[in-house]
Amino acid sequence: MYRLGEREHSHRRLYAIFSVFAVLVLGVVVGAKHFLTTDTQTSGSPAVVTKVSYDVPKLQAMDAVTFTMNIPSGWKQTPNNNAIPLPTYNWQGVTGEDKNRWLSVYVDMKLPGVAVNRALHVQANGPNINVISGTSDNCTSFTGPTNISSGIQQAKWENITFLCDTGNYERDVVGIVSPDGLNNLNVMGSKGLHAYFFTYTDNNAQSNYTIFANALASFHAK
Repeated sequence: MYRLGEREHSHRRLYAIFSVFAVLVLGVVVGAKHFLTTDTQTSGSPAVVTKVSYDVPKLQAMDAVTFTMNIPSGWKQTPNNNAIPLPTYNWQGVTGEDKNRWLSVYVDMKLPGVAVNRALHVQANGPNINVISGTSDNCTSFTGPTNISSGIQQAKWENITFLCDTGNYERDVVGIVSPDGLNNLNVMGSKGLHAYFFTYTDNNAQSNYTIFANALASFHAK
């Protein structure tokens, strides 16, 4: 039986249930947003990248008659009046510690009596030069008894014979050693075969033998 007011009462009940449900959904959404949001604030600015730079030595190419070679920028060709015999080419620095450094090149010269204090093992590779080892210690540390009369003693570095200047052991002269013979390196270029010998002197408290090794590694016979 239909009763007056029954339909209106049903609508109010549905409205109340819907309102409670909407409030619950809203509460869940707000709570989820609160708990899922991190405390970390992300900035739109890009990360700072630190660049590490290294000083690269400046070089100049020396253009000789039979070869080219790179040496430190600013070095000048000068006579080396202290060397006997005189080298074919001699380059020396002109500023700072480079004033106490020079590199000498002997071309097609017989040098049976030239003695040095340290040795650097090299080998020819076509028109170029391969640096095989690092620079040796002062050769007086691995030679036999000193030859007092001449101040020169035979020594070996990596099983290659060279002459150790035991009479001037306080010098710091590096000379190349190679399988081609005493004070000799044969390098073939397009102009033919030539014999070379290289020495490097560094009279600074802290010697830089890398200059010598890098120059030899850049060598190219014409």
